[in-house]
Amino acid sequence: MTETPTNVRFPQGRTAFLLIHGIGQQNPYETVDYFAQNLLKYFQQEKLPTDLEHQIARRKYDNGSGWTESFVRLSPKDAETKGLQGQIDVHEYYWAPDTENKISVPEILQWAEQTLEGTIEFYNRPENRKLLDHLLKNQNRKGWFKFRLRSLTIFLRIFNFIYPLLRLAILLVLLLAGPFLKGRYLQSAWKLSKTLITPMLINFVGDVAIYTKTDPKSPYQKIRQQVISECLTLLQQILQDQQANYDQVIIVGHSLGSCIAYDTLNQLCIESTLSPDLPKSIGIDRLKGLVTFGSPLDKIAFFFSNVAQEGQYIRRRIIEHLKSFRVKTELVEESPYLSKNPVVCKLEHISWVNYYHLQDPISGNLDYYENLTNEEMTYKTSWGTSGHLGYWTDMKFYESIAKRFLY
Repeated sequence: MTETPTNVRFPQGRTAFLLIHGIGQQNPYETVDYFAQNLLKYFQQEKLPTDLEHQIARRKYDNGSGWTESFVRLSPKDAETKGLQGQIDVHEYYWAPDTENKISVPEILQWAEQTLEGTIEFYNRPENRKLLDHLLKNQNRKGWFKFRLRSLTIFLRIFNFIYPLLRLAILLVLLLAGPFLKGRYLQSAWKLSKTLITPMLINFVGDVAIYTKTDPKSPYQKIRQQVISECLTLLQQILQDQQANYDQVIIVGHSLGSCIAYDTLNQLCIESTLSPDLPKSIGIDRLKGLVTFGSPLDKIAFFFSNVAQEGQYIRRRIIEHLKSFRVKTELVEESPYLSKNPVVCKLEHISWVNYYHLQDPISGNLDYYENLTNEEMTYKTSWGTSGHLGYWTDMKFYESIAKRFLY
């Protein structure tokens, strides 16, 4: 008879995961569904009978108006009758409506052109040669770094040229065939023509383009600020939830959601600096972990680093200070001025784990940051979308999270 290992047990204590979804046309509770289902599957594989329940809680928006949050709770089977303890709550921050269909194809092309020009200009500066050499040290990254953005820009140029003609042609076909169509084809022909010819890549790049807009005069800058502010508000309410009384809270961000998670923690550092009593009042010591997967954080960090023009050392240093959470000190340009960062980080206790896959074109080993663990995933997948989404159903991903944060 095989003896059951003594360490196989349901995790003790009260844990909350705050999930932040990535790019694309997401629906409410999809990330909760993926994460909770597969965490439940992992526990079942470990022979741990687990209950799954729907929970609700009162929350407030930034403006003070109320809303009802739905989340799910995993706990040991028959916990009350058997005297067992332990619960895992899975929350979600849903931000897709803030960016969906908000940006046009020409604007996306303009963003790509400006980013490409900024990339070339930034790395042609003599003082940034060491940074370029550091980024290209890994042979596997050379192709991505040198050609991926250029290829994307060429694709967008071509698509932007043929887009009006394609859309007009599809519109005429839909209008002529209208009497014979049914179902979704009964909606506006003009709106449907856009849906039929716009590649999924445009939607993905559109989300990134909106979120990385750094011009304060851009209307999209307000969208980014709103996303970060709402995420921070929800995080603080989860930390302060007296009824749940969590022992630990873990932020989990996929794809662009990992950038929102990072920016939320970065903003929390700023807020803690401005209000020294804030960490204690919201129970910041309960915030124990950051999980990023499929993350483009290194690339997003570059988008923000090239905002300041050559010679604008004061502006550059201010931007660096405001985006300094765990940025490697050796990647910050030396300057005899403004050397003291006014933002005092209060989050040194957080454990950060980044998961990536070589078949995921968006993710990678995060080299721009320090005090984190990069873990390569090896599930079988094809390059592209499958590689980018494969984490959600990989049991080794959930096993790693459980061992790092739950036991």
